[in-house]
Amino acid sequence: MSSSAPSAGSGGEDIIIFLALYILLVLRRVYRSYRGMRFSTAGTTFALIFYVAIGSFLSILSFFEGVSLIFAAPYAALLIAAAAWSYRYADSRIAFWRGGDGSVYFKGGVLLYLVYVVGFIARISIDIAVFGPSFLTFTASEALTSTALYATIATDLLLMFGLGLLVGRNLRILKRARLIKEGKEVLPDSPPAIRPIFGSRKDETPAQT
Repeated sequence: MSSSAPSAGSGGEDIIIFLALYILLVLRRVYRSYRGMRFSTAGTTFALIFYVAIGSFLSILSFFEGVSLIFAAPYAALLIAAAAWSYRYADSRIAFWRGGDGSVYFKGGVLLYLVYVVGFIARISIDIAVFGPSFLTFTASEALTSTALYATIATDLLLMFGLGLLVGRNLRILKRARLIKEGKEVLPDSPPAIRPIFGSRKDETPAQT
């Protein structure tokens, strides 16, 4: 591997812009999940599909970069296990309530989001460091060193874990929303208490969409 990453062409610059915008969009949703946001079935479903598509693409890309296909099974198993655990864990970390406008709002599960963000940034950082900003164009000609290969596997695992947490969280949100729609869950008129991650809980005013 050469001492410096390949320079970015126009394609590489477009990729960097896309990744930066994607990270900003995810961080915005993390913030809104912390403050509180209006529930939308379409929005929650679209976000879930988009996260899975991006995360899966990056993990599949690893196999073209030198990661053995034998890791496909551990990747999938970790994602499924994390999703199953998150599906149960998120129930006590997400609060629903009905706003003054009659809409359903929810908040919580921020830590699950942050694990995904960290895993995503760590994963793309490896490829940018090795192949440069154009790594998604499949034009990189350099091979992974053993160190970069181990780092790729480690960040893939972190990304799959974070993605699984996010999948479980969003599936739980969709189920709770369905129960609310069916009248099987009565909502308070203000944000109820949820179990804090660190320290004492402080109520936040929901962010309007």
